[in-house]
Amino acid sequence: MHNITERADVPLLIPRQREQDPSAAPSGPILREHIDAMIDLHPGGLTWRRTFPGTLDQIPHARHFTRYLLTDSDCRHDAELIAGELAANAVRHTASGHPNGTFIVEITRTTATTTIAVYDCGLGGVPRFGKLFGLDAEHGRGLAIVAALADQLGYEGDEEMGHQVWARMLQPSG
Repeated sequence: MHNITERADVPLLIPRQREQDPSAAPSGPILREHIDAMIDLHPGGLTWRRTFPGTLDQIPHARHFTRYLLTDSDCRHDAELIAGELAANAVRHTASGHPNGTFIVEITRTTATTTIAVYDCGLGGVPRFGKLFGLDAEHGRGLAIVAALADQLGYEGDEEMGHQVWARMLQPSG
């Protein structure tokens, strides 16, 4: 996992929403202790879910959803990439990419971990995290990237009901 550190003297800022004027300043500073206190109020951490239409043009929206919710987290860049890769796999390899298909992105955050999960509509094979690919292969690197970034990963479900594919990152101690 990449460890991206923030300078202690530079406050984290709440990002602009898509609909906001690009010249508007971010909303204000976020104090890490406030975020941790909010997370600790909820047993099991905080969980957010959003359903997206099962089309490739929704992948950037899934990434933005992840980036926005984890704006103060050291793992936000890795989490955004993981969400994009898992969502793309759901659309390309399952019924989520069929007409009227959908996929769900779920982010669960505790003070110790961040878990990114993507639910698909089924009819696809099971994820193969250890699959080898040729050096000249044009496809097949997505799950290898997820495996390299995550501390833990796995899947649940079946072909009929769909899968939940997840990746968990440990929060750096600090």
